[in-house]
Amino acid sequence: MSQDLKEAGVKRCYACIQWEGQRTYYPDKKQIKVDVKREGNCLMLHKKTKGDSSCEHFFALK
Repeated sequence: MSQDLKEAGVKRCYACIQWEGQRTYYPDKKQIKVDVKREGNCLMLHKKTKGDSSCEHFFALK
């Protein structure tokens, strides 16, 4: 599993509070450590989605 640091606030599943994938959020740096190819459960769509997917139901991590 390869994890990268990604910017928070972009409209991707890995940066959404409704996505239950494996990630670590660093609010002081506004970055998220995540493997964007791994799937997580989307609480809005009720299905598995990859972290790099985009969605119109985006709610940013705070």
